[in-house]
Amino acid sequence: MEKRYYIAYGSNLNIRQMRMRCPGARIIGTSVVEGYRLLFKGSKTGSYLTIEPQEGASVPVAAWAVTEEDEAALDRYEGFPSFYYKKEMELPLKGIKTGKVRRRKVFVYIMHEDRPLGLPSEFYMETCLQGYRSFGFDEAFLEQAYADSSGEAQEFPGGWKTGDACFMVTNRKNGCTGNYTVLGFDGKYFWLQNSRGSRYRASAGRMFRSREEALGIREPAAKEGLE
Repeated sequence: MEKRYYIAYGSNLNIRQMRMRCPGARIIGTSVVEGYRLLFKGSKTGSYLTIEPQEGASVPVAAWAVTEEDEAALDRYEGFPSFYYKKEMELPLKGIKTGKVRRRKVFVYIMHEDRPLGLPSEFYMETCLQGYRSFGFDEAFLEQAYADSSGEAQEFPGGWKTGDACFMVTNRKNGCTGNYTVLGFDGKYFWLQNSRGSRYRASAGRMFRSREEALGIREPAAKEGLE
């Protein structure tokens, strides 16, 4: 049977993972799916990447040539057809080796749209990031998907919201704190990002709204009778 072309946008960009799941697959090239955006959706057991139509948006993808056995394996891993369904597309693929662009018919897995938004596990996010780095894709696509899936200005336990600044103690003895931005809440931990773009998970008890609060520094009490 002739090989088919599968496009990956999430954890199957991770070359090591794909080698394990689909031993017969080989990388063909890269492309961009126009008019779609990335989102994290799923269920109580976990949230994963999917794509949904949005005017003006785009998603970078890698194309794999897969055998019939590879596609059957992908069907199992993707939970086809109950969790993800398949969609046929035609895309311009830029060859990995030649750099030439050729239009090819491809297929992609898309999660059923009625699934709720959610935040991914640290392991899943890191798997996707490794794939992005392998293909030289801009990690801002994943960051935007995370922000969109968290919900704009969504309020979390303790009154925290996406985009809020927070402080955590890094060295209490030396009075050192770190400054972070709240990205989201996965039901147990908050996801935070520092100025260098590194992400961390933290419980609400470690997060403070000011450096003074984090270090337990109290403002001096106002004296009575003074303005």
